[in-house]
Formats: sequence, structure tokens, C-alpha cells
Amino acid sequence: MQVDNSNQPQIPGISYLIGKDTIPNGLILLDGPAGSGKSIYGRQFFLDGLFAGDYCIYVSSNLTEKQYRNLFLNIQESSLTQNSKFINPFRYPVSGFDNKLSQTLTDIHEKINRLKKTKNIDQKRAGRGIRLVVDSLTHLVMLFGEISVLKFVTELSLILHDAEATAIFTTTTNSSSSKNLTNTLSSIFDGILEMRLNEDDNGSIKRSIRLLSIKGMHHDPSWVNFEISDNGSIMFSDRSASSLVCALCGKAILGTPIIDSEFSFDTQGCMETYKKLAGIYGPNISEIGLPSEVVNVNFFFIDIVGLSDPSLSVRKQISKIENLNRMIASCDAFIKASKDKRIILPTGDGMAVGFLLNPELPLQLSIQLHQKLRSYNRSKKSSEDSIEVRIGISSGPVFIVSDINGNQNVWGPGIIVARRVMDLGDNMHILLTDPLAGELIAIKDEYKMMIKPIGNYEIKHGQKIRLYSAHSKESGNPSIPAKVADYISKRNTTTII
Repeated sequence: MQVDNSNQPQIPGISYLIGKDTIPNGLILLDGPAGSGKSIYGRQFFLDGLFAGDYCIYVSSNLTEKQYRNLFLNIQESSLTQNSKFINPFRYPVSGFDNKLSQTLTDIHEKINRLKKTKNIDQKRAGRGIRLVVDSLTHLVMLFGEISVLKFVTELSLILHDAEATAIFTTTTNSSSSKNLTNTLSSIFDGILEMRLNEDDNGSIKRSIRLLSIKGMHHDPSWVNFEISDNGSIMFSDRSASSLVCALCGKAILGTPIIDSEFSFDTQGCMETYKKLAGIYGPNISEIGLPSEVVNVNFFFIDIVGLSDPSLSVRKQISKIENLNRMIASCDAFIKASKDKRIILPTGDGMAVGFLLNPELPLQLSIQLHQKLRSYNRSKKSSEDSIEVRIGISSGPVFIVSDINGNQNVWGPGIIVARRVMDLGDNMHILLTDPLAGELIAIKDEYKMMIKPIGNYEIKHGQKIRLYSAHSKESGNPSIPAKVADYISKRNTTTII
């Protein structure tokens, strides 16, 4: 498989499945019983691709065009039309089953060739990946026969490998034809995903998935539990109890664990960070939820730049908010922090996310989101359709309070300063304050390279803060924010925000 770390389409939950953030591009077979969530997983993979700016192709012999579009109602119609293609091989107006599959191959090949030409001409689209979903091989075999489908998949694999695309093909485990097909095609696929479906003593359905194999990489194929949310999103939980995970970052420990007391850690850095946090939260920080007292929280505060522009329609404003929320929810840093270890506060044109345990997560979320946003914005023809954001990161104490409906909420210096810092930024700025910036610089060399001081600033009520800006080739904005530049040029003037 070809490896391109600059723009790799990733399968959902990759960090949970193998404890790493990337895998090579390739063809993945997703096998599982009926009802295990294969189609939902394929939809998630497809959606993630659209938000990342990839071109996505969906092949299904049991969906109509209308049913396909209903799968992606949260995507703008124009964006879905421009950045994806739906193919139902059975509905091609040609006679003969082999001719229908042959026409499918021709259409996919021609589309990929046109995309290659577009990449060579338009540098903005040069980094776009290609994703394909075939849901399902089992249904194709029922319609066209095993021999025809074997030939179809073999020829399609050559086209996709040549394009360095990533594809997911689904099959149904409890089908004898699918078992034969899987065994025959195992040498063609670059990886195999397995799903299983269990029922507990209370009659509740439990779903889990594992990456059984992936060419070119060695890993322990452990089962990972997941749920399907009301809106059809895949939500991953911690690995099964049989797999050892780091007490701080939650990743699977693939090598020799570092043991301290009864806790296991992935690296020495995780253990040392855990000890520092334990001094604040107590020795059992892996078990805490939202405490009722004052706590220290690491905040990520974001809003959309220019959303209040009166020239934007309400529908377009809502679409931008929904798309931003979707991209944030799909970031690994957001997913890794389980619900009881994070605080989410919608703010109308953005949100605040507070992380209780890991001080790296606000910055990691910012970096991952910026990568998704850059890909998303490259796919838009006008600036009016793009999403521009500014991010403020800070840490500090907050009070846990209950609102009029009995829901837990937070208020205090930690979240207020994060908001003030965000307000100073321009488009694509990631601004931080001490002491969080200093802590991150001390943790990793990569943070030391990207987090740079830009000066002191006086915010509301005379409070002075030291500002930092995080930026690299893939994320952030290296320029000094306009408000900060103006303040620096007028040292003797007090600026209130």
C-alpha cells in the first residue's frame, strides 16, 4: 500500500483500534453479522471523508438515489453533488449483469482519472484523497453471482490501488456465500475489520469491532466497544477489559507497560503527567466524574469568524454551525475524552470544551480540527461557504454549578480567560495563555517548536496575561493578531475587551 502521511484517509476509530493515529491507504474488508453496524460504519467513513475534503464514491445495489441522499441530510446538497458520487450497479440501463458491473468500473475509473487531472491543474485540490464504500458485497453476490463479483472486485482493486484510494467493502458474516467470497478475496484486501454483536443479561445489544489485520503493520487485534448514537454516529468507548490501556491517555499499551502503584502507563511521560494531575485531582483521577467543588479545567474555546454577517442567510449560518460541530465531534482528541471527563458548553456560534484530565487535548483538538477545516474549505468554491474559526486555550479553576433545569454547568476564571483569549484572535489563530502553554512546551519537543510567545496583553478589569500562538504548516496562523499588534504599538494605552 502507498503511504502518504500528509493526507491519509483514516477509518473511524483508528486510534482505538490500533493505538496509533494513522494507517496506510488501502482496501479494507468489513465483515460482521446483520445488525452489527456495518452500513453505519461505512456511512461514518464516508461522512468523515466529505468533511476532510476527500472525494467520496458510494456503491450500493440496494439503495435508490433518494435513499442515498437521505443518509447525508446534514450535508449541503451542493456539497454532496460536487464532492461525491452514488452508483447502483443494478440500475444501469444496460442489459446483462456483467455489463452492469463493467459499466460501474468504467464510471469509477473515468471519475478517478478526471480527479487526477483536476489535482494537476488546481493546487488547492492536490491534497484531496479518494474514498469509496461498497455496501454490500453480499447483496452484489445475490444479484450478480459470485464469479461476476469476484471479477468486479479484482478489477476495482487495481483501479483503487493505482489511485492510492481508501475503500471499505462490507460483507455479512452469517452468509455462506460471503464466507467463500471473503476467503477468495483475502489476498486482495489490505486489511480486515471484524464486527460482532452480543446481547447481555438485560437484553441490551452490545457492539464491538477490531482490526484483525493490516498489511505492513503489526498490532494486537483487540475488540473495541462502540455505540450508535441517535443521529447515526459511531461512538467508541474504551477497549475491552482484556486489553491493557494507559491510565492517562487511554491508548492500548502495545509494548511493555510502565507500572506505578496499581496503574499502567504507555510511556514515562504519561506516568509523570498523571502524577502531576493527581496532585490536583487526588490519587483516583481515572475514576472521577464532574466534582461539585472548584476544579482546574483545560479549556478549548472556539467560535466562527464572521457568522453574524447580515449577508449570510440563516440557513447558511445554521449549516456552518452544524458542520463545525460535526468536525469537532469527529476529532480523535474529542472522542478520546469520555463524556464524564469533559465538559461541553454550546455558545451559539461555537462551543467551549473543558478537559478535566489531559492538558494536551485542547491543543490536539485544535490541530486536528484545523486539518479538517483546511481540507473542508479547499472544497468550497467561495469564501462565503468556507468556515473560518478562532480558538482560545487556557486552564484555570471553575465552579461546577447546576442551572435551572438541574443540568451541570461551569463558571469561573478558567473559562472566562479562554473566552477572552479567543476574542483576540483572527481567522485560524490558536492562542494560549500561561501556565498551560508553559506546561505543554515542557511536555513535548513538537509543542516547543509550534508554541511561540507573542507578548503580554491587558484584558478586562486590568488583568494582564502572557499570550502564545500555536502554529505549524498544517495548523494555526503565524501572523500576530490584529488586536495584539495594535496593543503592542500603543504600549501606553490600556485595551479593554
